[in-house]
Amino acid sequence: MSEPAPRYHFNVAEIPTPGRVALHRLRLPRYVPEDVEVFRLDFDLVNPAPSADWAVLGDDERERAAKFHRHDDRVRAIATRAALRRLLGERLHREPGALRFDAGPHGKPLLREGAALEFNVSHSGGFALIALSRTGAVGVDIERRDRAIDVTSLASLVLSPDEQAAGEGGVDAFFERWVVKEAILKALGLGVAEQLQALSVWRPGAAEEYELRHAEEDWSGVGAWALDAPPGYAAALAFAKRG
Repeated sequence: MSEPAPRYHFNVAEIPTPGRVALHRLRLPRYVPEDVEVFRLDFDLVNPAPSADWAVLGDDERERAAKFHRHDDRVRAIATRAALRRLLGERLHREPGALRFDAGPHGKPLLREGAALEFNVSHSGGFALIALSRTGAVGVDIERRDRAIDVTSLASLVLSPDEQAAGEGGVDAFFERWVVKEAILKALGLGVAEQLQALSVWRPGAAEEYELRHAEEDWSGVGAWALDAPPGYAAALAFAKRG
C-alpha cells in the first residue's frame, strides 16, 4: 500500500475573509481520507462583524444572529456562517449568498440543493472549525478546556461505563473524549446528548487516530482523529463512509 501524500498547513488565500478574521487550512493526520478538508477560523471578537459577512447570510441566519445579546456570540455566529458559505460557494462554483440549507432528522445542516459536498462546523471561544468532504459525512468539534468544570459531575453524562471504570480522569482527558465523541455523532447525523455514553474512545499513546468501541452495527466505517488545536482547546474530526 502506498503511503498517503503529506498534508500541509497554509493560509487559504483564495477564500477572502473580511476584516481581521483569519482562515487557515489545517494539517490533517496521515490517514484521514484525501478529499477531507478542515479549516480553522480565528475570530476578531473586538470589532463588530463586517458588513460583508452579514451580506452573504440568508434571512434565517440574520434573524438568528440578531437574537444574540452578547457581542461575542453574535460575531461567532455571523463569521462562521459567512466563512462556511464562502468555502462551499468556492467548491461548488456558486454564489455564497445563493446557497440554501435544510436540516437532517437530528438538526445537522445539509445543502438544500443536494450537492455531493458534506460539511460540518463547530465554534468555541475565539475559534471555529469547518470540515468539508465529497466522499462521506464529516463531523468536527472544538471546545475550550474549562479548568473550572466539574468533571466528576459530568462524567456520567459524557463517559461510557468502560471509560468511567478506567478512571483516566482530569480535565484534559475529559475534553479530549468529549470533542471526539461529539465529532463522531455529528458525522453520523445523530443526536449528541442521548448517545455519548454508548461510545467509548481510546487514544493509544500519542496516536492521532482514536480506537472506537461500541455495539452499533450502523456505526461501522467511522474513523476519528485528534486535530491540532490552539493552546487551551481540544479538537477532533470524524469521517463516516457513505453507504
